[in-house]
Amino acid sequence: MNAEKQNAEFTFKYNRSMGRHGWLRLTPAYSVKIVEQILGDLDYKPKCVLEPFSGTGTTGLVCANLGIKSISYDVNPFLIWLAKTKTTKYTQNTLDEFLSSARQIVSNISAYQPCKVPAIYNIERWWHKKQLDYLSRLKTAIWSVTDSQIKDLLKIAFCRVIIELSNAAFNHVSTSFSDKEDDNSFSDENGNTVFLTLCQMVGDTAQIQPQETAVIIQNDSTCIAESFTYQYDTIITSPPYPNRISYIRELRPYMYWLDYLHTSDDASELDWGTIGGTWGAATSKLSQWTKKTDLLPAYLMDIADKISSADNKSAGLMANYVLKYFDDMAMHMESAFHTIAAGGTVHYIVGNSNFYGNTVPSDELYKDILKEVGFTEAKSTIIRKRNCNKALYEYWITAKK
Repeated sequence: MNAEKQNAEFTFKYNRSMGRHGWLRLTPAYSVKIVEQILGDLDYKPKCVLEPFSGTGTTGLVCANLGIKSISYDVNPFLIWLAKTKTTKYTQNTLDEFLSSARQIVSNISAYQPCKVPAIYNIERWWHKKQLDYLSRLKTAIWSVTDSQIKDLLKIAFCRVIIELSNAAFNHVSTSFSDKEDDNSFSDENGNTVFLTLCQMVGDTAQIQPQETAVIIQNDSTCIAESFTYQYDTIITSPPYPNRISYIRELRPYMYWLDYLHTSDDASELDWGTIGGTWGAATSKLSQWTKKTDLLPAYLMDIADKISSADNKSAGLMANYVLKYFDDMAMHMESAFHTIAAGGTVHYIVGNSNFYGNTVPSDELYKDILKEVGFTEAKSTIIRKRNCNKALYEYWITAKK
């Protein structure tokens, strides 16, 4: 691969045409192609793969499709639901009933009472009044379905619809909104067409059934459980990058509509519980944070001092953020070393970052922390240049127990 190219096939863009992997877009999601390549390059067949930062469930679904046992962790309950829904085995009868339920819903959409709209700040930037009314009635209809698998599939289509009918764009760090005026031509028929099209896509891509069950657990990956029904011998994962971007930025509309978030404080609390995702009110907690391990390299302290000395009012907080990120990752790596099978390997896809002109070399830091906790043969490979003007790259870091 050419490390100086952006190699879009190693990003979420590749997943959009890959069946269930393309159900929901999440920019930080990594490529199916990377996971398949890592598995293909191993000199052993994994008995069980651990994905400690599950996100949209990419690793778990790849493994399930290949007949490999896997266990996935995430702290976000919405992502746990999403990964479980993507890796579930569905009978043909369930898929037929799912599409039949979708057709029945749209044929009666005017009869449903609108639900209360989510408490998203300035919600009419996201959706105009007619779209909000339609989505509120569609939610009421879907939530009335009693079969849990059919309801989950309808919710997947609903998540896609709320984005399709929105004014939002996720093409940079801050969500942007179009300034188009309210579209008075929008009707239930327009919404129904979008919904049925997306239901058909979900139904078609759900036809291929996973060959193995994926275990999906809501858990903090800084502390991996000591015992499983089967011990894992491989980690394949892409943790959040140390860039302070909210881990749930793109997930907010889904999480509010699906009742996983109710207030902005809920979002901040969840962000604080992730590795590397502080935003909003969670940021203020950085000023009181203290490290929990003695595993961080001395040169990271020097980098943090330089960040802290920058001419910016947030410099001190950002220095603490960087230290917290790698302290959390160190706890995770130490826990992984004690729970992975002897001879097992770990594989992390992560990017470097830059704060006020100070580069944070994630590849070197990951390798040094892995060696510090006991792993051997730590090495890194540049996968691609990221989509920006700075010298930011994505790395594949590996090590062995």
